[in-house]
Amino acid sequence: MLVIEKVSHQFGLHQVLNNVSLQSVGGEVTCLIGHSGCGKTTLLRLLAGLLRVQNGRILLDGEVLASQTKMLSPEERPIGMVFQEGALFPHMSVADNVAFGLPKKGARKRVTEWLKRVGLADFAGRNPDSLSGGQRQRVALARAMAPEPRVLLFDEPFANLDAPLRRSLRDDARRIIRDTGTVGLFVTHDPAEVLMMADNVAVLEQGSIVESGAPQALYDRPESQFAAELFGEPQVFEGTIYGDRIVTPLGEWERRVLVDSAASDGDALLVVDADRLELRPDDNGIMITNIQRFGRLNRVSFDGTRGELTVILNWPKEAGTSIGVGSMVRVVPKPGAVFASPCVVEKDNDSHYY
Repeated sequence: MLVIEKVSHQFGLHQVLNNVSLQSVGGEVTCLIGHSGCGKTTLLRLLAGLLRVQNGRILLDGEVLASQTKMLSPEERPIGMVFQEGALFPHMSVADNVAFGLPKKGARKRVTEWLKRVGLADFAGRNPDSLSGGQRQRVALARAMAPEPRVLLFDEPFANLDAPLRRSLRDDARRIIRDTGTVGLFVTHDPAEVLMMADNVAVLEQGSIVESGAPQALYDRPESQFAAELFGEPQVFEGTIYGDRIVTPLGEWERRVLVDSAASDGDALLVVDADRLELRPDDNGIMITNIQRFGRLNRVSFDGTRGELTVILNWPKEAGTSIGVGSMVRVVPKPGAVFASPCVVEKDNDSHYY
C-alpha cells in the first residue's frame, strides 16, 4: 500500500500542496484530478523522488520513502513513471529504451516479454522517431514496467493522443496494473478518463484534497461544487436565496434543492448538474422556445423570467413525453442537487429577485 501522509509543499511563498493524505493499494488505479496548477504533478514528483518532501511522509508497505529527515533517491525507489511525452531516448532503439536501467543479467528476456505485452514485439530494433505517438507511449509503459516497480505513476500520458488510441492505452495500462498488483497513480484533468480508469479518485483543488471516493459516487453525488463542475455537465445560474425559496431565472425553487440547506440568504451563484434537472408541465411556468438534441442531452431554450435562457438537460428520459416546443414547464432540480456560493447578482427594475 502506498500512503501519502499529511504532505505539504511550497515553492517560495506559494503553497502548492496543503496537508495532503491519500492511500492507494496494489492492483488498483487511483486518479488525481484537478485543474492545472492544483498540485497534481508536484505530488507525483515528490513520490518519484524528484523533489524533497518538506512536510509529511510517503510510505510504501510500511517503509518510509521520504520525510523531512529521509529521502530515498529516485533509483532507490521501486517506482516507475510514464510522462506525457514518453521521454524516450531518441538515439536508442526501442529495445535499448526498455532495457535502460535494468541489470544486464536477464535484461534481454525482460525486454522481449514487455514489448510483447504492449504489442510491440516486432519493433525492438526501431528508433522512437519512426513510431507513432501511441507506439511511443507503449514503449514508455514497457520501460516503466520492465524493472517490476511496486508503484506506477502516470503524468497525463495520453493527453496528446486521439480518443480511440487513448481508450486503448487506458485499457492496456489498467489491465497491466491489475495483472501485476502494482499500485497505480494516474494524474489527469479529464473527468472521462477518471470514469474509465479509476478504482478510486481524489479531487485536488488549490493544493488540497477536497473530495475522494469511488468515481461513480463522486459523479452521482458530488459533495463539493468543484467536483460537481468537474464530473458533470454543470449548469450555472445567478439567483437569490430568500427564506424557504430560491428565486432564479427559471422560476422559484424550494430551499431543499440546496446541498447545504442552511446556506445564508442573499445573492448566490447556483451550480447544478444537467442530470439532476427535471422538466415538469406547469401552466404557470416558462415556455420552451427551442430544443436541440446532442448525444444523451438536450439543449433547451426557455422564455425565462429575465429573457431567453438556454439550459442543458438529460431529458426526456422516457419516450412518449408530451413536453415540446411551446410547452409551459417548470425546471426543477432534484433535492440536495444545487451548490450555492455567495455572489453579487445584477438587478434591474423589472427583476424578480429580492
